[in-house]
Amino acid sequence: MASCTDRQLGRRHLEQLERYERYWWNEDDEDDYHMAMSRPFSALIFTLLSQNTSSANTRRAYRGLRTAFDVTPAALLAADEATIAAAIRPGGLHHVKAGRIKELAAFVLDEYDGDLGWTYDLPRETVRRRLLAMPGIGPKTADVLLSHIHGQREAFVVDTHMFRIAFRLGLVEHGTSYARVQRCLTAFFPWDVIPSGQRDRVVQLFWFLARHTCSARNPRCPECPLADICDQRLE
Repeated sequence: MASCTDRQLGRRHLEQLERYERYWWNEDDEDDYHMAMSRPFSALIFTLLSQNTSSANTRRAYRGLRTAFDVTPAALLAADEATIAAAIRPGGLHHVKAGRIKELAAFVLDEYDGDLGWTYDLPRETVRRRLLAMPGIGPKTADVLLSHIHGQREAFVVDTHMFRIAFRLGLVEHGTSYARVQRCLTAFFPWDVIPSGQRDRVVQLFWFLARHTCSARNPRCPECPLADICDQRLE
């Protein structure tokens, strides 16, 4: 099994990732995402809503929530849990997520008086430790916020699609921890040859490849631009 560092994306691979631009979100979806990510608390809520559902359903759930409420700790703590659940129903697991939203809102109010501005000011690892201490916040959710602040090079986000492609490429073994998958995928990108303003975009294109070509069922290996460096490509 390959180590984290003995292979990387090449320049040719980076060029071929451009074909996944066609999967990029539309303008309304982009606006929803940037609105949610513009404040630390709403970014956490948006990412919490993304758990165990699709990107499209995440956006539907977030739109429902922000239409019904101000997405602030005070407003969501004061809101009726059943009403929150109804607002986020398109995202699935709405009763469970409504409870988590209430718990998170209460925690942020109790511990930080509703202010998460420190996420921009404190060292990244300090912020990560504090985020992971919050109810309902796991490594992926924490890294979504951290990557928005610091970039994917410093806080690579690992979801189901990233786990899968890391294993198939031979970067990690089954059962590998989130932290190791994150390290191996971070090492897989030749950051120094990617313009700094394009790094997060390139990671997103790679995610589209993982989702649409390296799919869980019936991966389309013959069309994959990474087939030449993949351990599990299907002929």
